[in-house]
Amino acid sequence: MTAAPTPATPSAEALLGALADRPGATAAELSEAAEIGRSTAAKLLAALADQGRVLRQPGGHHGGHRAADRWTLPPPLPTQGLGAPPTAAPTPPAEPPPTQSGRLGAGQLRQLVLGCLAERPGQALSPTAIAKTLDRSAGAVANALQVLAGQGAVTQTQPKPRRYTITAAGGDQTNTQG
Repeated sequence: MTAAPTPATPSAEALLGALADRPGATAAELSEAAEIGRSTAAKLLAALADQGRVLRQPGGHHGGHRAADRWTLPPPLPTQGLGAPPTAAPTPPAEPPPTQSGRLGAGQLRQLVLGCLAERPGQALSPTAIAKTLDRSAGAVANALQVLAGQGAVTQTQPKPRRYTITAAGGDQTNTQG
């Protein structure tokens, strides 16, 4: 019996976005990153695993305790014919177009987040406020902000509630993309 497809809910999208940024994370780590409940994350991961959309790596036993399972996305399906030698991946365009499903290409959400912050220089915005402006998942926006902060493009100005502003380096990135 095949499991019914998991609907594309905001929670499922946030969870998949968090997993894309954190391969090998536990359900607890993913629930925190996606800003959803642990039980919701565990149920979604189990359903997605049944559909083959995520892979479970059993945690095993360490010192008498069972370690948490780790989760990853399955490798992309090859686009070449079977037996064809792999070729170098082409360089992605600066702004990849959205796919047919409306999902953004790799790195495109980070550029949208930078653009949103660049339009409001000096304002410290929360992931939720940016997500509402962009009509995107707050969890995915929070993940993008963490990556951008690691790159020095944004600065977290406040821990709770989290707030971010664009840096000069981030402003430079928006100028070179457009």
